[in-house]
Amino acid sequence: MFGGISRYLRRLGQFSPNARFYLLSELIIGLSFSIYMLIFNLHVDSLGYPRSFLGQLQALPNLIALFAAVPAGVMVDYIGRKRALLLANFGRALATVGIVLATDPNWLRLSMVTFGVSMSLWAVTAAPFMMENSREEERTSLFSAHFGLTTLVGFFGTLVGGYLPTFFGLRLGVSVESSVAYGATLAVTAALWALSLVPLFMIKEQPRPESDRVRSLWPWRNLSNPRMALHIFIPNIAISMGAAILIPYMNLFFKETFPITDRVLGTLFAVSSVVTGVATLAAPALADRWGRIRALVITQMLSIPFLLAIGFVPVLSVAAFAFWVRAALMMMAGPLYDSFAMEQVTARERATISGLMGMSWNLGWTVGPFLSGYMQENPNIGFKPIFVITSVLYLVAAILVRTFFQKLDNEQRRAAVLKKMGVIDLTAVRAANASAVQSSAGRLAGSQRKAGVGDG
Repeated sequence: MFGGISRYLRRLGQFSPNARFYLLSELIIGLSFSIYMLIFNLHVDSLGYPRSFLGQLQALPNLIALFAAVPAGVMVDYIGRKRALLLANFGRALATVGIVLATDPNWLRLSMVTFGVSMSLWAVTAAPFMMENSREEERTSLFSAHFGLTTLVGFFGTLVGGYLPTFFGLRLGVSVESSVAYGATLAVTAALWALSLVPLFMIKEQPRPESDRVRSLWPWRNLSNPRMALHIFIPNIAISMGAAILIPYMNLFFKETFPITDRVLGTLFAVSSVVTGVATLAAPALADRWGRIRALVITQMLSIPFLLAIGFVPVLSVAAFAFWVRAALMMMAGPLYDSFAMEQVTARERATISGLMGMSWNLGWTVGPFLSGYMQENPNIGFKPIFVITSVLYLVAAILVRTFFQKLDNEQRRAAVLKKMGVIDLTAVRAANASAVQSSAGRLAGSQRKAGVGDG
């Protein structure tokens, strides 16, 4: 494992200038987003809106992104990755300013619509950009660095975010849990969104052949293997639904279940960011040892008992520890799945597949928060059933990923080893394997069938 980590650290220094500028921008975004995620729910709650309305606001950006994902993928191919990233981050800054200044529910809704469009534009751009600005041998490391470093910087964001309402409340002479104190904190995140534009201006746009651009708003027409896209799509829905009904409300769950201050809440989430970031950076080492799909499935499955412990063990220290471990295990899986998915399609198809992954994610995040808000308002339901539902959906997603991709991942890992020995590509490996099976005796054919069942 330590050897894998060492190789990973060496790869970090080999990233292209474009990848480094992008990571710098994402570090600033990670700082902003961590503060935003900690404070947004508290801000809306302080305005006196019911939990069901908060659920609507959480769902709205994802509803917009659901329908905008594929058109955004087409637009990105024509305006370029750099312009798309600049527009996305400018839009998020503008939306946050709108949230701070909103004086009625409709202005809040409009701000969340703007946030949703920007989020969709970023979502369909990030993964293809990293693919196009990395070599095959460093790709998993880049995806993990993106996830891990932005999560690590979230430590400072959530830690500072927990103290900023107190700072602004005392300076402005208002309650530290007032909408004014929370709004001032959100204004800081808007400034950080704007600051993230600076490194993006330093990126040099890579020319892309006309043939690599998508041709249709109907995504399946842009894909050579729609079945593969469907297999990528379906588990993402289960994961997103499970996450959406619970994760956005973790701050409210801890404040309602355990009477803690915003500073303690910020510290709790800050530690989670550190633990999660370190774990994510270690994901390539696990992928080298086990393969990406096996590592993904194992980490997701292990996270489920800790998730249930958060919801059902009424002890703050136990719930906090389980919260940190669960987050680390689940976040490890993210870059592994994304890099694996991007490698299964051609360069021309990456924007489309990224858009489809965004659609599947946003589908869950459109329905999940809306339902969760109403479940939380019902005194007969509350949070405990939500933890169970999330656990079941995570389990279903892990099973689907293993069923769809384990055999393919094993095959690609063997092909990579053989490539170093002179085998040129995966097609040659498959052809050789097929020939071997056809020419073997019945005993060998039978053993191959058994091995296929075990790997799948």
